[in-house]
Amino acid sequence: MRTTCLRAEHERLGARLTDFAGWEMPIQYAGVRAEHEAVRTGAGLFDLCHMGRLRLAGADAGALLAAVTPSRFDDLVVGQARYTVLLTSEGGIVDDIIVTRTQTGAETAWDVCVNASRRLADLDHLTNAAAGAIVAVEDHSERLAQIAVQGPDTPKAIRDLVTGPFPRFMHAVPGEWRGVPLVVSRTGYSGELGVELFLPVDAAPDLWRELLKSTTPCGLGARDTLRLEMGYPLYGAELTEETDPVEAGIAWVVAFDRPDLPSAARLKESRDAPKRRLTGLVLDGPGVPRGHCPVLHDGRKVGETTSGNMALSLGRGVALAYLPPNLAANAAAEGTPVAIEVRGRALDARVTRPPFWRKGTVRDAVT
Repeated sequence: MRTTCLRAEHERLGARLTDFAGWEMPIQYAGVRAEHEAVRTGAGLFDLCHMGRLRLAGADAGALLAAVTPSRFDDLVVGQARYTVLLTSEGGIVDDIIVTRTQTGAETAWDVCVNASRRLADLDHLTNAAAGAIVAVEDHSERLAQIAVQGPDTPKAIRDLVTGPFPRFMHAVPGEWRGVPLVVSRTGYSGELGVELFLPVDAAPDLWRELLKSTTPCGLGARDTLRLEMGYPLYGAELTEETDPVEAGIAWVVAFDRPDLPSAARLKESRDAPKRRLTGLVLDGPGVPRGHCPVLHDGRKVGETTSGNMALSLGRGVALAYLPPNLAANAAAEGTPVAIEVRGRALDARVTRPPFWRKGTVRDAVT
């Protein structure tokens, strides 16, 4: 397994380590519940160095993005970020990514944060799409570290360490720590106020130790419970090359008015004549659903869960599942009774629209 530049820090903290996408990563330190609650009420610290950090530069970089994603980027200002997906030629999802407009000299460039498990596939996809174009597809993953601070106390946790302004939601700003340049991006996967810090690999362990003075270290376990409470999709579970962004509940990434919209026929058909929709399910009683559990309606299987876990902020089991459009959460289907089969037992549940847990918004202003 590969290790991040923070591997020794995790071992020093007594983390329980596991294999994740070929990387040895901490799944928990003090425990998933404690770490989950730290993010919801204070500030949690995450090692995201396993993720991919790519850059597109050159005169045709913007055109390349338009060719491989369904979104618009011409309205972004330097430092602004946008969540989107890479698409196959058939409209399936290669990966979900965050694209940030940046600048190299006088030239616009685009930083692309990708999932660890999809980094090489994304590189191949972008490189093949760039053939013959004036664009360089660069992989900065080995030289840049990525550390996330997530939770309502994030501004306080980084205020005395990182110089520079606190960014607006889905924006990135340059900063500095002990003379080391870094980028502070107002992004995350927890549903809380938070930032992701991008800095040179050799400086990351020292910054991690400084951040530990005001944050709680968190592993992949808490990261998953946090994202599931918000209904955020996970690549390999809700998102695959067999799913499209409309049925996956992220149709808002698709600019349907684009005349050059990639895979337009499939995406419009998915919008206008859907075959299935990703929806949320909440258990009525005890139990913890997992992925790949049958979903039953009137005793008949109508779908299968893609993710499931305990929503720790609710004290209820929750799941995401692809269901027929008449059963997916909408004004008519909200609250529809179904059952999730867990280890041979049919557990009563109801259809609901994520997020399962709400507390303000990550867009709240920070003073």
